[in-house]
Amino acid sequence: MKTSLRHLPALSSLLLLLVPLVIRADLAPKAIDKASLKAEVAGMEDAFCTMAKEKGLRAAFEHFAAPDVAFVDTDPRRFRGLAAVRERIGPDQPGVSLTWSAMFTDVSDDGTLGYNWGRYEWRRPGADGQPVIRGGFFLTIWKRQPDGTWRYVTDNGAPDKPAPPAKK
Repeated sequence: MKTSLRHLPALSSLLLLLVPLVIRADLAPKAIDKASLKAEVAGMEDAFCTMAKEKGLRAAFEHFAAPDVAFVDTDPRRFRGLAAVRERIGPDQPGVSLTWSAMFTDVSDDGTLGYNWGRYEWRRPGADGQPVIRGGFFLTIWKRQPDGTWRYVTDNGAPDKPAPPAKK
């Protein structure tokens, strides 16, 4: 017994050196597959647009919103979460549609944020019965939630600039 107790301080020292290495290995960032994450974020954008076509804008914007969603074209200091969605989108209106398609998608190196930008088209019935069509670019920023799903934290659009007046 005396022999094994004699080595106890050395074993204790060795354990003290190894435990932090084991803990650090568990805390080390895991390698992410950016291509797969980009595909996930692009798929979320497509599903978002599909739901807007099938169930209405408000339903889609509410469904895909993160709990802390905010929009810069409302007042992000006052409107967050579903209140922000409802302030920005309002109730669905007959004949109004919004469609969009991402042209570019990327994700952060740690896999927690992603974004898409692309083109959108907004249509509504005009007073003369003809459709009024507006287009532009959109930017959606997505955040991975604790349950692993992606939800958008902001979504904004910039309408196309009107064509310059014709020179006479």
